[in-house]
Amino acid sequence: MQELFAKYGSTGIIVVVWVAIFYFLILRPNKKKQKQQQELFNSLKEGTEIVTIGGIKGTIAFVGEEYVEVRVDKGVKMTFRKSAIATVLNN
Repeated sequence: MQELFAKYGSTGIIVVVWVAIFYFLILRPNKKKQKQQQELFNSLKEGTEIVTIGGIKGTIAFVGEEYVEVRVDKGVKMTFRKSAIATVLNN
């Protein structure tokens, strides 16, 4: 057993360290960002001012399951996927 550890122990430790680095630098922050984005989508309601990823500013007129209808001017409404919303200006 000691021979195995002596032969492969340092390689195993290096692999474990790299997995830990990968988790803490890539996976964990990504999960946190996805959670924040889901909270943003769940908080959307009519009358909320938003900015899309394309830079279009408007007010939410209707919230659906996957889409929102955004009023960008009087009589002008556009439909976007919820994932296209970059920022909520007011709630």
